[in-house]
Amino acid sequence: MKQKLLNLFLFLTISTISFAQVANQPNDYVVCDDDNDGFALFDLTYADAQVLGSQQSAVDYTVTYHETMSDAINGVYAINYPYVNITSWLQIIYVRLEANATGNYALTELALVVNPIPIVTGAISMMLCDDDADETAVFDLTVNNLEITQGNTDWTVAYYETQSDAQAQMNMISNSIAYTNTSNPQTLFAAVTDTNTGCVGITPLTIRVLPNPSGAMGTPSDIMLCDDDNDGITDFDLTLNEGEINPSGEPFTLSYFINEADALGNFAPLDPTNFTNLVNPQTIYVRVETLDGCFALTNFDIYVNTLPEIYMESNYSFCTGSTLVLETGLSVFDYYFEWDFNGNTIQGANLPSLTASQSGFYEVYVTSSLGCGSVTTMINVEEVVCTDTDEDGVIDSDEDLNDNGDLEDDDTDGDDIPNYLDSDDDGDNVATIDEINIVLGRNTMNLFVDTDNDTIENYLDNDDDGDGVLTIDEDYNNNGDPTDDDTNTNTIPDYLESAVALGVDDYSAVNFKLFPNPTKNEVNIQLATSNFGAGNINIYNIQGKAIFKQITFEENTSTIDISSLESGLYFVELTIGNTATVQKLIVN
Repeated sequence: MKQKLLNLFLFLTISTISFAQVANQPNDYVVCDDDNDGFALFDLTYADAQVLGSQQSAVDYTVTYHETMSDAINGVYAINYPYVNITSWLQIIYVRLEANATGNYALTELALVVNPIPIVTGAISMMLCDDDADETAVFDLTVNNLEITQGNTDWTVAYYETQSDAQAQMNMISNSIAYTNTSNPQTLFAAVTDTNTGCVGITPLTIRVLPNPSGAMGTPSDIMLCDDDNDGITDFDLTLNEGEINPSGEPFTLSYFINEADALGNFAPLDPTNFTNLVNPQTIYVRVETLDGCFALTNFDIYVNTLPEIYMESNYSFCTGSTLVLETGLSVFDYYFEWDFNGNTIQGANLPSLTASQSGFYEVYVTSSLGCGSVTTMINVEEVVCTDTDEDGVIDSDEDLNDNGDLEDDDTDGDDIPNYLDSDDDGDNVATIDEINIVLGRNTMNLFVDTDNDTIENYLDNDDDGDGVLTIDEDYNNNGDPTDDDTNTNTIPDYLESAVALGVDDYSAVNFKLFPNPTKNEVNIQLATSNFGAGNINIYNIQGKAIFKQITFEENTSTIDISSLESGLYFVELTIGNTATVQKLIVN
């Protein structure tokens, strides 16, 4: 009997241990709030499997949820599903696990947690200006991140083209720093995730491409004003062009700048109603801006048109049998011209120049094509008999080089024959008549020829091509005439071609240098090699007149006092034996 009771006790004990119900503790039931009021909808069956665990079956046990512990203990007032929490944000409910066979039960708790979703207050939008009138632009969407997250470093932002994509967090815009809109305007969606809770809020982002004002702008004309004192500077009202720039009267703001960089940066705008030009002409840049801040640039030039200036002498003369060209030096495109002779209009004479063939009084009226006033110049033209005593093609009055009225003291080559009586004024064995007629058709009123551009006309220059070899020494065939020597057979005489300098006997012996140069009181002359004989020095002014003659040179170095010379350009000629060399000397 005792043995049977013992076996029954053990059976009941084992049965109780093997089949006692266990209410396992479930994880917190966490949901994200859709309106951030602290309340949400819960499907409590979500926790059934965790309460039952892996060893208990829903067939053998029933799980119920209760708002109070006593309800759970008594198994009354079980919560229906779905359930909305009655305590905001966090509520503890009580779970009863009851064995269906015995009615025995166990209790546990379940925390209902409502987490807020990230909420963005205010509308988020972006606007860019259209640069090419195609209504598209490249947006950096991420510049909105700070505004969206309100500085909360626990929030992250991703962008989507549709709300459904944002809610599902799929098809995220991958290049959010350089997104090109597909319509205008366009609404995108930003998904804001709280990294602590995983809750996601969706907010719309509107992007818009604003029109550039260039489509409504016109092309401004240049502004031209007349100069009142011919200094190229005057005051402008730049707003004169505003009607052309904004012909439709749009609510644009116009600002004016002196360069494009300032206009782009909206830096240092000008006072447009009182602007004094800095240069003439000058380009003005205009920034045309809409109320939205979009802008375009245009520009125009401002000009100051000066009164015509005529640089003509009041008296001219021409030789009998010749003519004289009166030249204003102005452009026929900028000015209108009218010529009078002895008070009568010359019909058809409307050009900048006039060929005069009669003595008398000529007047030229010059008017600006822009109406900036006119000037009148009166010119007295005389016909004179031009005497050329030596018949060298240079009239006697032109051979008065020092312009002192005395023809006797002008002797360029120092041969004691005054130039007006000398048919070879520079003594280079080339007749003056030949040297002034190198250019065919020259008349006595034109500038004489200067081959080497040293400001000495050939007929007064004993080294016409400036190659350091005197013209007289470029007579390489030794026939006494340098004009027929053409060593390289290019039809240019050697004495007019600096590339040909064959030299003469002991030519190198007269190479010398001047120092200092420029100078003022004295100059040193030093031979490049030893002197093999005595020589002499002549110094000529720019007109070819010998200022110092026949200064003896006996040593390798000589110093000459030039303190009496006025400032200007001179020519130092050193002759040793039959060879001479010329160098320029500047006196300051």
